[in-house]
Parts: sequence; structure tokens; C-alpha cells
Amino acid sequence: MAKVLMRTTEIWRVDTEAEAQEVITDALSTGGELTKKIVEVKQRKSKGQVIDENLKVTTQVDYADQFGSDGDEE
Repeated sequence: MAKVLMRTTEIWRVDTEAEAQEVITDALSTGGELTKKIVEVKQRKSKGQVIDENLKVTTQVDYADQFGSDGDEE
């Protein structure tokens, strides 16, 4: 039985939108199909004031489907 990587999901914490775009660009260049990208602003608050902020970037890249891309069915 062959081993085939089907999907990777990565979650990154970055400080700027430029870094978030860099993560997404890197995911696009891996050779698979980028099937999900989410950029969320995360804030830490204390007494109603924002004391820390960063971005959470989630990327999902699909490389192969369950039964291969040739469409053969057994």
C-alpha cells in the first residue's frame, strides 16, 4: 500500500497582515490546492482595553483525493 499525503492544515500566529499574506503565499507554492484560508484578528483585553493583538492564520492545502485523480473505481 502506498502512502500519499492528502491534506495539510497549518495554523500560524503572526503580527501583521503582510506576514499573514506571506503565510498564504507560501501555502499556495507547496504544489497542492489551497482549499481554506482564514485570517482572524485575536485580541487580549483587560478591563475593556486591548492590551495585545495578533492575527491567527489557518491554511489548508489538499494534495490528493481519497481514490486518486485518475477516476478509476474498483
